Amino acid sequence: MTTPVPPATPTPESPAQETRAKIDRPHARFQQPTDVVVDPSLSKPEKVRVLDKLEQDARQLAAASDEGMSGGEATGLHEVLAAKGALDLPPADIAAALLTQSLKSHLAGIEGTAEHTVIAHAIDAIKAATAAIAHLATAGPTPEPNAPTQSKGQVAAEVAAEAALEKLDP
Repeated sequence: MTTPVPPATPTPESPAQETRAKIDRPHARFQQPTDVVVDPSLSKPEKVRVLDKLEQDARQLAAASDEGMSGGEATGLHEVLAAKGALDLPPADIAAALLTQSLKSHLAGIEGTAEHTVIAHAIDAIKAATAAIAHLATAGPTPEPNAPTQSKGQVAAEVAAEAALEKLDP
């Protein structure tokens, strides 16, 4: 009677092998182009190579689609180009751009819902915060003209509104 041989345990990849695999087979390693941008194990030139490969694949898929050879899947070209553009931003701007892009991707098909309203407001808030931070960097703080003080009732109403919005968060 022979003793069953246990299945071989895959050997972990070295960091260099992992990087090579990410560059050679990005679709197997990344779900979205934005995942490439935030991957701390890749250098900027490596990220560019990965995104170039994803862009080439997306363009080929778009060409096939134009020729009637696709299965109706999205090419992802817009997402790849947005991710490539994000590489040249400062880290805080990258985070804001990626978050805004992610939120925008959830808006399709939910028009007229409470969730759409919350997400749209979040996008607007991120844009306003980014603009305010940019203004601080160039011109410094701007005092609010005649800023009214809030009553306890106004503060309570704002807290209640925020609590209601949090209930919508899945």
